[in-house]
Amino acid sequence: MRREVGYLVALILVSLVSVGLATWTIYESIPKVHNYGKIRVIGVEVYADAILTQILDHIDWGILDPGENSSQPAWIKNMGNDAQKLVMWTEAWQPVNASDWIFLSWDYGGAWIPTNASIPVVFTLAVDSSIENITSFRFEIWVKGVH
Repeated sequence: MRREVGYLVALILVSLVSVGLATWTIYESIPKVHNYGKIRVIGVEVYADAILTQILDHIDWGILDPGENSSQPAWIKNMGNDAQKLVMWTEAWQPVNASDWIFLSWDYGGAWIPTNASIPVVFTLAVDSSIENITSFRFEIWVKGVH
């Protein structure tokens, strides 16, 4: 009886390891997207913290699966001499067609930002679930203060 229980336990352990390895192999075969976004600014500064001590000059989104989103909080400070609104755009995509599958948005609502004041925003990167042949990319995120 003990021998049969031992065989049963061994069989269960071997089965669990096999299922785990198969699951890991399938997961690793799914294409993932690694991204890096360089932040460029005009008339503002972008910070990683609410007390405005850490300049945020890039966002490393990490590895994303197709269909996945990732968000990064930031604080934007008006460095100009007048109240400003903000505009944001992307450029210099590598590869060029990455922007067909990957989208950057933010939750900025259009409010005026007084001189030397800051506001919180959240950048959100979305990877289309149909993305093909792109496993890594880079681009520039521009944030500009306008009057």
